[in-house]
Amino acid sequence: MNSTQHRLVSTYLDDLARMLADLPPEDRAEVLAGVREHIDAALAERPGAETDVQSVLAELGPPDLVAREAYESGQYAVRSPHPSPPVRRPIADRGWVPVTVAVLQVLAVVIVLLTVGGTAAFMVEATSTSDGAEVVTTNSYGGGALVGAVTGAVMALPLWIAVALFVGSSRLWVGPQKAAHLLFLPVTVLLLAALPTLGWALGGPIGLVAASWTTIALVVLGGGWLLARLTSAARRRLDGQSLPADA
Repeated sequence: MNSTQHRLVSTYLDDLARMLADLPPEDRAEVLAGVREHIDAALAERPGAETDVQSVLAELGPPDLVAREAYESGQYAVRSPHPSPPVRRPIADRGWVPVTVAVLQVLAVVIVLLTVGGTAAFMVEATSTSDGAEVVTTNSYGGGALVGAVTGAVMALPLWIAVALFVGSSRLWVGPQKAAHLLFLPVTVLLLAALPTLGWALGGPIGLVAASWTTIALVVLGGGWLLARLTSAARRRLDGQSLPADA
């Protein structure tokens, strides 16, 4: 792949092209060609990994700085006598979005966990018969883990919709990362519904407890790791584009 076909480079050049909209087409093309040549030359001396691309773009400077230098150099004629307004990033691409999405995901999972915990309880009763034998009875009540997970999913649905709106319209994540964010809550609900129910069916109260703790570990540890990776990836994309976090 040519270095200028890298997704971070393509986004950088697209942003720069928009900021040079007031230049005549031939002048805008000359500036973009010069930037492409600079990026190609810089990456030719490096392995071309993601971090190398981010470093080259950071050294080049934000697109608005490059555009301003092009306007102020005086060698390009500006079509409009009025300076172009600063380009503001869409809300879904701003610096606070990755953390906000992660917090919404955590709140949604907490709602589901509390709902499942409140409905999947069981009670063990020991009674004695007339002949002195002890009879142990286990009663499961409250609808079980399945009903609890579904109820929790319904309660957390507004949070999931907010996540979907942010992630779906944001450029901070690529396709697989967006899919991971969107599937995070449904997969959590599926685990909380299926594993405790399976544990109860296979091992009764002991199986339910073991499966429940296993599910919580998967959700908390695995989910926390995934959210941290997705948030970190979005922050790296912000840094790679050299765009202001609160523009």
